Amino acid sequence: MSDAEPRGASLTVGTRRELTIERLVAGGDALARDADGRVVFVDAALPGETVEVEFVEMKRDFARARLVQMISASRERVEPPCRHVADGCGGCDWQHLAANAQHDQKVAVVREAFARTARMPDAPIVRGGAVAHDASRTTVRMAVTSQGRLGFRRAASHDVVETEQCLVMHPLLQSLVSTVGVRGEGEVTLRCSVATGERAVWSHDKARVLGLPDDVAAGAAAVVHEDVAGARLRVSMASFFQASPQAAELLVDAVARAAGDALDGRDGVVVDAYGGVGLFAATVVPIGVQCVLVESSESACSDAYENLRGRSATVMHTRFEHWRAVRAGLVIADPARSGLGKAGVTTLLDTAAPTVVLVSCDAVAAARDARLLVDAGYDLVNAEVLDLFPHTHHVEVVSHFVRGA
Repeated sequence: MSDAEPRGASLTVGTRRELTIERLVAGGDALARDADGRVVFVDAALPGETVEVEFVEMKRDFARARLVQMISASRERVEPPCRHVADGCGGCDWQHLAANAQHDQKVAVVREAFARTARMPDAPIVRGGAVAHDASRTTVRMAVTSQGRLGFRRAASHDVVETEQCLVMHPLLQSLVSTVGVRGEGEVTLRCSVATGERAVWSHDKARVLGLPDDVAAGAAAVVHEDVAGARLRVSMASFFQASPQAAELLVDAVARAAGDALDGRDGVVVDAYGGVGLFAATVVPIGVQCVLVESSESACSDAYENLRGRSATVMHTRFEHWRAVRAGLVIADPARSGLGKAGVTTLLDTAAPTVVLVSCDAVAAARDARLLVDAGYDLVNAEVLDLFPHTHHVEVVSHFVRGA
């Protein structure tokens, strides 16, 4: 029987109530409303469910609560397929949602973000591709347990849960995690290549990995080589790369379709903003078309120089917001999670590019940047939602803009 307090009781931390979940929101939480209409964010709940919750944080405009008891479950609720969820592992926060329902929920989250944040309720949001749900990730960042093993942090905690088996990790990394030990504290990045079988680790802070097999390279300068869309790319451990080559392939395809004829270079150079190791410049931009890659990471720039060798490409080691813009026919922008923001949009506008393809790894940032670009005179053609991070709330959005008449 539920111990929830009657609706007339005042709400304080520790109060229990029955709530009906409306929808999932950016960040992964479920949204409900209390009797006064105040928004309540609930972890681990799904749309349509009736749940008993305990309030853990009270603010004037919203509250946060934890799920205490399931009263009426969604048909899309499943038992998490990874046993470490029960141990508290916070690596995959949507494992309680059926795998075949996750992509549609991400589309709904993006649609809501565009409606609410961008004030574009009729934005053309489309469902794109998705990676396999299991064993696809070739780059992971793990933490060190007090026993010197690798694991992932608990949700909203610095505590580390040892992870002997990981549902989404590539087998080349899984075999590494299960055999090595770690001395010291901190985090460790592991990366492997599907194309070559190369493996590498990079220890952060004071962590030192012990018992590495002979084939595993170590350090920030260690590299692996991966094949994406016919291009072999060098990726240093200190450089950002997509979670898997499958994810990179899907992104390249979506960006190429959005860019379309603007890739021919007739209206000016192609700018690959926040270009990283040159993923788009090396795959999407045709050989012979002038391209300028702008990137702030020294490591990624070094990789990009190598990956763009033989192409008509210039690599600029600077923040995009500080770059002196040149006239462009197309800008492909893949900023950090916070998005372009006003500074990035200002630089982008200085290129006078008639076509912009924006890659966003956060639904709200995608919507916020869309509003800035629309206000600056661009029209949104569509926003394609990709599912590159199965079993998590993380989403990728590829938005296509053209300058209005």
